[in-house]
Amino acid sequence: KLILLDSLLQEKMKDLLRGTLLCFVLINGLKAESLGDGLAEGQLKTGLAEGQLKAKGLAEGQLKAKADIAQDNSATGEGFVYPYFFEIKDASNAIRARLNLTKGPFLLDLVKTTTTGNKVVYVKNEKKQIILFGNSSFDQTAPTTSAVVTGNGANGTKIDITIAYDGMVAANSTFIVQSAEIKLSIELGGPSRMDYWNITAASIEVNSTVNSTEANLSLDLTPKFGYSSRTADFACTTGFGICAPLGLCWSCDDQVMKPNNLTAVGTGKLAVFLHFPGMVLQPATGNTTTGFGYNWDCDPLIPISLWVSLLVTLMLASILFWALYMLSALQTPNKFDDPKGPSIHVPQAE
Repeated sequence: KLILLDSLLQEKMKDLLRGTLLCFVLINGLKAESLGDGLAEGQLKTGLAEGQLKAKGLAEGQLKAKADIAQDNSATGEGFVYPYFFEIKDASNAIRARLNLTKGPFLLDLVKTTTTGNKVVYVKNEKKQIILFGNSSFDQTAPTTSAVVTGNGANGTKIDITIAYDGMVAANSTFIVQSAEIKLSIELGGPSRMDYWNITAASIEVNSTVNSTEANLSLDLTPKFGYSSRTADFACTTGFGICAPLGLCWSCDDQVMKPNNLTAVGTGKLAVFLHFPGMVLQPATGNTTTGFGYNWDCDPLIPISLWVSLLVTLMLASILFWALYMLSALQTPNKFDDPKGPSIHVPQAE
């Protein structure tokens, strides 16, 4: 019996050892697997962090490259100056106007005209968007500027500004501009209001090639003064007059000048849109401030779309409030609510 008991104990001890070893192996395998997963996750996180650092480095490099576009003349005492800032002077070297393009150089968009019915319009796609056949930016050469003043700085004084580019060459482009001349006429005290300055005329002459074909354009870019020809409808806003009170500068995120009289351009002709990216303009003649005054922006503080939204919302809210008030004023019928009176009897039989 003792021998039999001893053999049974040995078998039990062997089974217990086998189970212990098996559990130990399983536990070590699970630990190794979790460790591997953690290592892979750590490597993944490290890779992501390195990628983010590289992306951040690229972004910083791009920002630095963009910052290098502007010139820093602090050593000469002039401070920070944009590369497309122009002090336009007359023959006596007196500053007559200041123009700053804070978001890049002049840009031309090439478009074409066509006829719809009896009306000359721009060529558009199926989404009613104007098709651009090419573009060119004036960033290859420095322009020559000049100004001619007619008047003594009082109301009625005119400042004729000329900005001329020459010697521009763009490779691998369907629209190549060799030279361009932009002319602007600023009038003090008119024609919209006596205390405003206004651009009364604008034009551009472009010597270019389109698809290796010479295309010389001369276009009138004078903007509309207002919603109609009446003086009361004159407006200083996007799509209309470029004007501001005397002493203030005109600013616009992307000022676009384009031909308004397409009949004069003709059908099947080429035309251009002239962009002033980040435009800030102010005449110096008749201005008592040094440099630019406060901004008179082309976009209103509260546009018509926002006014319409607010008014429609207020109207609908007032209708809803009136409806809820009328519902709350309804009185329930109390004719048959007397508990001492006879109860209502509804016969069931036909």
